[in-house]
Amino acid sequence: ELPVHEVEETSTVTLTIEKPQSTKPEDVVLLKDGEELKPSDHVKVTPTSPTTTEVQIIKVKPEDEGDYTVEVEGVEQPLVRLKVHPKPVIRQEIQLPKVKFNERETLTIVCQFDATPEEPFSFLHNEQPIVPDSRVTTTVEDNKYTIVVKDLRPEEDEGVYTLKSDHLILDTPAIVVVPEEKKP
Repeated sequence: ELPVHEVEETSTVTLTIEKPQSTKPEDVVLLKDGEELKPSDHVKVTPTSPTTTEVQIIKVKPEDEGDYTVEVEGVEQPLVRLKVHPKPVIRQEIQLPKVKFNERETLTIVCQFDATPEEPFSFLHNEQPIVPDSRVTTTVEDNKYTIVVKDLRPEEDEGVYTLKSDHLILDTPAIVVVPEEKKP
């Protein structure tokens, strides 16, 4: 039976593999659910002494769940059954000075974080990715994310603007663009 190890998503898991001193590091094979797991930026394998090797799973994801075993010179040994608790997704509202704009005004949405976010954000408008053009720009500077929409158009530019990462969703209130009165 494998010992169960429960972790929260994005934490780092460290496992230690014991092996005979005579065994070469390349004769130690890490397996997940019976399949060989190659070392990568996500799964780092480091010999720490002649008889121990450390395995680090960096920032675990839900798909890292499974049974980890190690094969030393062809003999399989149990390591751990990893259970990953997904990190909750947090939704927050972006506070704007106003949500009602006149046609042709400029909408500027700025999101300032205390520190540079760990996960990249994508910019969305009404759930669709924003494609920057001559009127619409999105910029990222360290911990500041900005969306600027110039020359606002009714209907087309209305709705909700969103900054979205894996675990944080920031929405603006619904933006309204008031059409100019057409002079007769």
